[in-house]
Amino acid sequence: MRTKLDEVTQTAVDRTEQSPAAVAAVDSPSSEPVAPRSLHSYRAEAEAHAISRALEMVGWNRRRAAELLRISYRGLLYKIRQYKITAASSAQVEAQAGEQVDER
Repeated sequence: MRTKLDEVTQTAVDRTEQSPAAVAAVDSPSSEPVAPRSLHSYRAEAEAHAISRALEMVGWNRRRAAELLRISYRGLLYKIRQYKITAASSAQVEAQAGEQVDER
């Protein structure tokens, strides 16, 4: 007797035996290949998000945000410039975080 897990596992094995283009076509709804993101881009996004959240939590007091993040004040200033974080962009991050919580 085959279980649902067995069927799903067999389907996954069958897909890996196909060509990569066929797997991408089956897995992606738009049938356009999606380029994988680099680890660097994920880290940059996470840092920018953490900095924006910290700044919002402390009312944009950069010294307190640096303490909260456990980085130097100058390091925080560098990251704010590097990621071009502004009050407006920080508000967008907060709005997106709120939407993600509502979806769950």
